[in-house]
Order: sequence, then C-alpha cells, then structure tokens
Amino acid sequence: MQKLKIAIGMLFVLSTLSMTVNTNSAIDVKAENTANTDDGNAVIQLALLLDTSGSMSGLIEQTKSQLWKIANELSTFQKNGQTPRLQIALYEYGASGPMYNGYMRQISGFTTDMDKISEELFALHTSGSQEYCGMVIQRSLDELEWTNNTGNLHVIYIAGNESFAQGKVSYQSATEAARAKDVIVNTIFCGASEQGIALQWKDGAISAGGNYASIDHNQKTVYVETPFDKQIAELNQKLNTTYISYGKEGKRYMDNQVAQDNNAANYSIANMAERAKFKTSKNYSSEKWDLVDAYRKDKKIITKAKDLPEELQGKSEQEIEAAIQQKAEERSDIQQQIRLLSQQRTAYITQKSTENGEVSSLENSILESVKKQAQRKGFVVQGTASTLGKANIDYPGFVQLSNDVQQYRQQRLVNLKDFLKMSEEPGTIILDTRSKAAYDGKHLKGAVHLNLSDFTEDKLAKVIPSKDTRILIYCNNNIANDPISFVGKSMPLALNIPTFVNLYGYGYKNIYEMANLVPVEHPDLVFEGALVE
Repeated sequence: MQKLKIAIGMLFVLSTLSMTVNTNSAIDVKAENTANTDDGNAVIQLALLLDTSGSMSGLIEQTKSQLWKIANELSTFQKNGQTPRLQIALYEYGASGPMYNGYMRQISGFTTDMDKISEELFALHTSGSQEYCGMVIQRSLDELEWTNNTGNLHVIYIAGNESFAQGKVSYQSATEAARAKDVIVNTIFCGASEQGIALQWKDGAISAGGNYASIDHNQKTVYVETPFDKQIAELNQKLNTTYISYGKEGKRYMDNQVAQDNNAANYSIANMAERAKFKTSKNYSSEKWDLVDAYRKDKKIITKAKDLPEELQGKSEQEIEAAIQQKAEERSDIQQQIRLLSQQRTAYITQKSTENGEVSSLENSILESVKKQAQRKGFVVQGTASTLGKANIDYPGFVQLSNDVQQYRQQRLVNLKDFLKMSEEPGTIILDTRSKAAYDGKHLKGAVHLNLSDFTEDKLAKVIPSKDTRILIYCNNNIANDPISFVGKSMPLALNIPTFVNLYGYGYKNIYEMANLVPVEHPDLVFEGALVE
C-alpha cells in the first residue's frame, strides 16, 4: 500500500497535472477539456489511473509532495524548438460509493489547469472496493479526448497493488485498444517487483508497449533545502501581485492560486520553491482568469473582459491596457529572477546528490520511462544529452531572456548629459565590465569594475549594494577616438548588450545605458587610470 503511495506518488505526479476528486469544488475541471485545442504546439497527454482503495492514503501523500517537482521535469520537454502543451487527466479506481460506476470514476478530463489539479489532489481520500485495471484503462481510452496526432505523446500510468487481471474487461483487450489509439500504458506496482510480475503488472506493460516499475511505498519524500529557497518563496509572493483577475470565476481562481501555494509550502519551503519554478514555465497559464496572460494572447480582451477588480472599474481602455502592461513587465522580471535562482538551486541539489549518491525512487523510474518514450516521438529534454549534453547551458532560455529585456532596455537608454547627471546622485554607481587591463588603463571617473565573465550572484552582490541600486553602464562602443583604451567592437557584439542582459537576468532592475558615441576629448568626460595623462 505504502509502495503504491510512492509509486503513485511519482506516477501520479507525472500525471499530476490532472488530478481532481472533489465533486463539490468551486471550479469545475471537467468542463475544461482542452485536448483538441490546436495552437501549433505539440501536446503531451498523461492520464493517471490511481488506486484509491482503503490502504492508499500513503500514496496520496506521496503524490501531493512530489507534484511540482515532476511537473517541472515534464515542462523541460521540447519539440521542434517549442514547449509542448501539457495536459493531465485523472481517474480513481478501487473506490466505493454511490458516485462510482464499476468502482471507478473520472476525476478530471484532460486539463492544463495545474492549480485545479493540485486542489483536487489535496481533496483526495480513500475508500475500499474492487480494483479492475483492464476496465479503468478501457474507460480512459473511451472517455478521454486523446489527440489524433501520432506526433504527440499519449501516455497512461496505472498504479496499484492487486492482481492486474481482475474484472470483466481483460487487460489484454484494453492494452490492444491502447496500441490502436497510439497510447502507451505504463504500470507501477506498489510492492516487491517479483510479486508485481506474478500478478501480471509487467505483462500488462509489455502488452501495451510500456514500462513496468515497482516501488517501495515506505520511501519518504526527501526534500533538499537550499540557500535559494527562501528568496524564491519571497519572489513567489511578489509574483502573485502581478495577476489581475476578471470574469465571474476570476477571484476564485486567484484565491486558489494562493491556496495551492500554501498547500505546497505546508510540506516544506523546498516544495514551495518547486511550485514557484513551475509558475514561471509556459505550462502555467492563467489566461482564462488573468488579464495579463489573456492580453498576451488576445489584445481585444480589454473590450471583452467583465467583472474587473475594483481598482480597474471605471477606467478607460487605455488606462486598463497600461495597467496590464505594467503588471506584465513586473511579472517578466520576477519570473526571470525565479528562473535564475532555480538554476542555481538545481545545481546545488545536483551537487548534493553527487556527494550523497543517487537514491532509486519512483520519480527517477517514471521520468526515465517518459523521457525514453518522448524521445521516440521526437521530443527532447533541455539540459540533457539529447540537446546540450551535460553542460549547464540553456540557449532557448537566453533567447527568451533577451526578448524579455528588449523593450525594457529601450526605455533605459540615456544621453550623455543625463548619464553624467545621474552618476552624481546618491545611490548610483557606474559599472565598467570591460577587461581588468582596459579598466586599469582608463575608465570613467568613479566607475567600479567587474568583468562580465566574472558575473555571478555572489560577485555582483559584493560590487553592487542592492538589487535596487541604480546602475549606469557604458562600454568601448560609447567612446570614440581612443584605439588603445577603447577598442570598438562590432555593433551587435557591443559589451553593453550582454552586460544589460546579464544584470537584468540576475535581478537588477534599475539599469541605465549610455546611448551616445562620444569622442574621448569631450569636455564633460573625466577619466581615471594608468593611461590618463
């Protein structure tokens, strides 16, 4: 049972995104089947079939505690350079009561609403009855809206601990039907592997072209807390302030967002950090209730949206649009800070895992199977051998960051007069990121130095008092007529560009860049350094 707990914990987490069990919930997930929405992106559809018979409470706890970590892993998948849409569906079987047909029921059809999945997961409870694996597989094939595109990934994970052959619908006929629909069925037995094989769980997986796994249900979720968790959690609270609800259900969705933050945090601050990371991914979209996401998809939402929050009521369309754009800029900035901290957090955890040795877990076995099955469909995982090997490099992330910075930077270009005026005001520094030799030779008076190649969170913190400090930047391409101290570069490769992007990426928001090309002889320029006469 406990084995099922962990097995389904990770398994369910895998299909984590789609759990919903409370029939009296305020927001109806069943009405939100988005399986056949076509936005040009590939789709990953995961259906989790979860045994909720009497002894499965431990399994549910595992699922709650590992949901966001698994969701983050799934969000690293890409196909044709795009992040696929992630849809999760959830069934429970082996339960009893008037709402169950054949001791099972669909809790959620395919949905992209991860907050709702989390809500329903925390509402799950166990009962006890018959566990019919073949029947629940067949039901999920018949009732769910699987896409017809064989380039998409269609996966079922079923977890339990009784005989796989129970019930009137044979697992052989169900798995044959799955193959016909291009659906892979993976099985997870909660107990000893040999026992699962004897109870035909392995045969069920093989017959459906899937993977068989067994897990120790007594295994507890281990949280690796890092020095970055607290700051990520604080940024998550700021992130929530960038949402603008609209529509009849908008306020409920917004409240649920906070409720699921709290559910995650109740396990540990590390779990909260995992959820915050997911909230920066493309698979966390709130366009059905948040004006910022909705506006990004459809600018006309301003004229359509009803039931606006009090602070926007009575405002003109122009004023509403300005408020949305401001929140969008704030959100982009906060999300980028969370992403960067999450990268450092991941590196920290990886190092700890290397030091302590990897522990076999349901999470590892499930993600392994999904990655292999996804790769056969042409999906790749960022940061793995299929893309960049073992290097901790994210070029698509850099491109996204550069795009995020573009509009912000355009508003922060200042002429020489304003640049020099600001440099004299308190709380302002001039940052020179050229080589140490170039800086030592000649630099603007009062400028501090940190070579761009040395940028790290710690080194920047030592040079710049706070992330709110006003930072003025310049480079060789701002100073003309000095081929020794200020050697110009090709314009697209000017040092100011990567300096601006890196500062922004590390969370420094108060940046200004000199926009002029000024002759070194300009009377307003004052230099320091060994080459200054």
